[in-house]
Amino acid sequence: MIVDALLASESCTLVGILDDDKTKAGTSVLGVPVSYSPGSLQTFRQTLDFDRVAIGIGDNYIRSEKFQQVRACGLEPMNVMHPSAHISRFVELGIGVTILAGSVVNPGTIIEDNVCVNTAASIDHDNYLETSCHIFPNATLTGSVRVGRFAYVGSGAVVAPNLVVNQYSQVGAGAVVLKDVPEGALVAGAPAIEIGKQPRRPEQFGAEACR
Repeated sequence: MIVDALLASESCTLVGILDDDKTKAGTSVLGVPVSYSPGSLQTFRQTLDFDRVAIGIGDNYIRSEKFQQVRACGLEPMNVMHPSAHISRFVELGIGVTILAGSVVNPGTIIEDNVCVNTAASIDHDNYLETSCHIFPNATLTGSVRVGRFAYVGSGAVVAPNLVVNQYSQVGAGAVVLKDVPEGALVAGAPAIEIGKQPRRPEQFGAEACR
C-alpha cells in the first residue's frame, strides 16, 4: 500500500524496501526491490543513498519503534499521501503520517506524528489524531473526535461527534461509538460496549537503536 501510494504520487524516487524477513530478500513489491535489513539503517543509507524513509507497518507499537529508530539515525520519516486522498489545506500534519487511497480529511483536523489513516477512512472537521494512532479502512470519525496515542479505530467503525477514544484503546470493526472510550479499553458492538482491556504499551528507544 505504501509503495503504491508513493508510486502514484510521484513524490520521490523509491530506491528499495528494507525488511527484517530474510526470506523476502531479492524479491520485489510492485517492481521495487526488497533487501534484508536486520536493523542497520546507516549501512543501507550508504549503499542505497537515501535520506527519507516511509514506514509501511500497521502495528502502532512496531511502527513507533521504527519511527524512533529512523529519527535516531538522522533520517526523515516522510509523509505518504495517496493522490486520491482528499486532504483539506486547513489540516495540520506532523511527520511520518500516512494517508491512503480514497481517504477524506476535512478542515480543522490535526494529525500528529506517525499516524496512519487507512484506505477510504473519513476524518471529518476538527478531529485530533494523536501520535501513532491508526484509523482503519472505511472508519468514520465525525466532528471534533479525539483519538489518543496508539489507539486503533477498526474498519467500518463510526465514532459520534465530540467524543474521545483514549490512548491505547481499540475500537472493534463495525462498532458504533456513542460515548468516550476509556484508556486501554477494547470496545465492540453497536452501540459499542467495553469487552476487555488492551495491555500493550510503547517501549522507549534511544540513539542506541541506530546501529
